[in-house]
Amino acid sequence: MSSVKATIAGGLLAVLCLSLSGAHAQTYVSLGYGGVTCTTWNSRKPIEGRAYEAWMLGFIGSYNAYVFSGPNVVAGAEVDDLRKWVDNYCAQHPDENFDAVVRLLIDDYSKKRSN
Repeated sequence: MSSVKATIAGGLLAVLCLSLSGAHAQTYVSLGYGGVTCTTWNSRKPIEGRAYEAWMLGFIGSYNAYVFSGPNVVAGAEVDDLRKWVDNYCAQHPDENFDAVVRLLIDDYSKKRSN
């Protein structure tokens, strides 16, 4: 079982390293809800909103574990704050995929923490 966890952790690390590089060109496959568009987020939120949020929190948690040098890049933010951030961004960028939106959310919160 630990080898499975190591494989998953290694895969997450690889995805995070690739996804959080300076280039915005996506060079990896985003699994789960990461590949859906903002349009899908908006239309499916009443049905699958909690699953989308769980995916987003898992992505942020992986970022915290493998990339961020502190305990929580979104410290002080509630899930409602993160959801509103995504809602606002998606309203303006309906064709953006959910993975890219969460990466931008992390970037935005990282900038706020550094100021």
